[in-house]
Amino acid sequence: MPLAIKKALEKLGLREKEARVLLALLESGGPTFVASIARAAKLQRTTTYGILKDLSAAGLVTSAKKAGATQYQSIAPELLPAYIERRGQELLDTKEEVAKLVPQIKLLRSKAHVLPKVQFFEGTEGIEQAFEDKLENNADKALYEFTGMDAGYEKMNHKFIDYYLNKRARLKIFSKYISPDTPFAQQKALDDEKHFRKVKFIPAKYKMDTEISIYDNKVSLASFSSENPVAILIEDENLARTMKQIFDYIESTANIV
Repeated sequence: MPLAIKKALEKLGLREKEARVLLALLESGGPTFVASIARAAKLQRTTTYGILKDLSAAGLVTSAKKAGATQYQSIAPELLPAYIERRGQELLDTKEEVAKLVPQIKLLRSKAHVLPKVQFFEGTEGIEQAFEDKLENNADKALYEFTGMDAGYEKMNHKFIDYYLNKRARLKIFSKYISPDTPFAQQKALDDEKHFRKVKFIPAKYKMDTEISIYDNKVSLASFSSENPVAILIEDENLARTMKQIFDYIESTANIV
């Protein structure tokens, strides 16, 4: 692992051992068991467990169960610059440096011949990281979404919502979305032009505590559960195409504001 990448990750605010664990995951390129991560990072398994918990809480690592055991993987390297942007002004100076290192990280991941097709994001920070993918990895600059406006605004950080909407508008990523017809959603729809989006409503009885987004060859699912907020990002062309057809059908039968 090039020393420049190690130093850049430490500039994210990670401690030395945290950087070693994240480096191990970036190199592996896919879901990895704790024992393998600990060996690669040259750490005790108990120490590695605690570090993985902290990195997951920060939105830098995701996890999933397989055959009763937990596997971990890093976020896509393309999302590291966006992660820094959200951290605030004190980290903006390192964003450009990390962005320049993305090709090196992607090269390391390609050596493993494993490109993750499904990623799990836990907690509010995890959902925010999944939302970043809709902006950073959206070549078509189009979103097709089923969204529970009430639940999203109730459960998510309002500063992040403002940041996300402003960034999406700045990047000219247009969102066509379908929402239950609630007074709150009607009020938010008044800002559709400002936020570069357009709504169609379905009856309020079809309440959503979730958001489903279709873009490029991906489907993003976010649950705004108070107890266990979680997002799942699935990269599959057939699934994305089918979900887009479902969206188109429902949109054709829904009411417009």
